Amino acid sequence: MDNDEDQVLAGPVAVTCIQRAYLRVAAAGDSDGGDFDPAHVTRLVGLEPTRVHRRGEATGQRVHRLSGWYVDVPRRPEYDTELLLIELLGLIEPHAEGLARARQALGLRAGVNVVIEMHSGRDGADDILVATPALHLTAETMRRLADLHLWLDCDQYVY
Repeated sequence: MDNDEDQVLAGPVAVTCIQRAYLRVAAAGDSDGGDFDPAHVTRLVGLEPTRVHRRGEATGQRVHRLSGWYVDVPRRPEYDTELLLIELLGLIEPHAEGLARARQALGLRAGVNVVIEMHSGRDGADDILVATPALHLTAETMRRLADLHLWLDCDQYVY
C-alpha cells in the first residue's frame, strides 16, 4: 500500500474542526479598573448580547477580572472561518453607530475573537490526522471589520 488513497481507516475517526466567533466589548484602559455596566452598553448599542459579566462576578470557579459584553455565533462544526465572521458581522453591522457610541461614551474597545478547535484522530496505520480550517479572509470581510474598528484575534487549539 504505497498510495494513501488505498489505506483504509480502522474504525471511526473523530477528526473534525469546531469553531465559534464572538464580538467582545471590554474596558479600553485601567482607569476604571476594567468595570462597566453591561446594561448601559446594551442600551447604547441597541443589540441584546448573548452573555455579559461584571468585574468581580464568579462564573463557576472563575472570578472575572474585567467586565465583558459579548455577541456570539454558536460553536459548531465548520472548516471555513470566514463564514462565521460573515454571520457575526451581519449581526453587528446594523448596530455600528450604537457600538461606536458605546465605545466613545464609556471608554471601551471592541473586537472579534475566533476560537478554532482542531480535533485529531488516528487512521488504520496509527498515523495522526488533524482537521485544519480554511483561515482565508477576503478583502471585503477585512474591510467590514476595519469599518467597524474591530480587532481580530484567532485562537487555535489541537486536541
